[in-house]
Amino acid sequence: MSELKVSWRNVIIFAGAYVATIIGSGFATGQEIMQFFTFYGLTGIFGCVVTLIVFSFTGMECLSRGRVVETDETVQIFSFYCGKYFGKFLEYFVPLFLFGVYVIMISGAGATLEEYYHLNPYIGRILMSLAAFFSVIFGLKGMMEIVGKIGPIIIIFAVTVGLVSLLQNYGTLQASLDVLPTLDLVKPAPNGIISGFLYPAYNMLVVVGLLSGMGKMANNRKECLYGGFLGGFLLFLAALLMHLAMLSQVENVVALKIPSLYLASHISPVMAKIFSIILMLGIYTTAAPLLWQTVNRFVPDNHPKFKMTTIAITVIGFICGLLPFDRLIGTIYPFTGYIGIIVFVLMVVKVVRLKVSK
Repeated sequence: MSELKVSWRNVIIFAGAYVATIIGSGFATGQEIMQFFTFYGLTGIFGCVVTLIVFSFTGMECLSRGRVVETDETVQIFSFYCGKYFGKFLEYFVPLFLFGVYVIMISGAGATLEEYYHLNPYIGRILMSLAAFFSVIFGLKGMMEIVGKIGPIIIIFAVTVGLVSLLQNYGTLQASLDVLPTLDLVKPAPNGIISGFLYPAYNMLVVVGLLSGMGKMANNRKECLYGGFLGGFLLFLAALLMHLAMLSQVENVVALKIPSLYLASHISPVMAKIFSIILMLGIYTTAAPLLWQTVNRFVPDNHPKFKMTTIAITVIGFICGLLPFDRLIGTIYPFTGYIGIIVFVLMVVKVVRLKVSK
């Protein structure tokens, strides 16, 4: 019976770490939500529902699978799901992509402090690089303890800002829907449904390895299932509310790098100040796991060269993070999303085959 006893502390840490890893600079600033959902108007709601299904399935499956499948490196889980050849390709491609997203986090930290506090963007980039570095050298378990506790705080504020802003501006929603077709927008997909697949799909490449690594910390399968579903649901809820809130203010937020901060500032100046801190926490909780996964592809965290490798990748990431934040999101994310869709389909096929063969 002890095997079936659920540690709700573990469930919350799993869900919190899952949410915190996804909710980095792209989500917390509102850029991802705006580009993948708001640009499609009300169809974006269906995209959010698709996101709920994909995120929940991915969280439950990868945590559960990581508990029973032993791998030397977290990226090796891709070979389990995708086969020898495509899996091997992903073992090399995914770390490059993770590094690219880590660069976006560093760039996003600079953009956040620049847009709200009018500080030199170098300050945000340096601070975020150092925070991620010092977190990573403590190893996966220590890092997940920190990230998993910050995640619920971030999601509460994201949901609050989205809900309050939507209630304040609900009357402008129809006017915004009328304006939306007249705006010159570069959309990541032909429609909101496909975009709803693309968003969790590229994120899948970020979290599959990390979730499988965290699964080893679970006492039983129920903790993995509850943690994965709770993480997926919270991501869906925050995305839906932020989407509708930005949709009601689309003409005002469409040209901004950090639309969520605009929403927070129109609730109250105090909320804007608090949310600027939440943004930085959201960026940090994604940057640290991404840096760890990138370094882990070269050396495990108990290797003598782990710290030196972390320093080298941190410096390279800082230099690459000098590129424009919004342009990085629009370039890197949609392309990788299509690869993520393939991974998701192969993951479902693998699960079905395992079920059939018992």
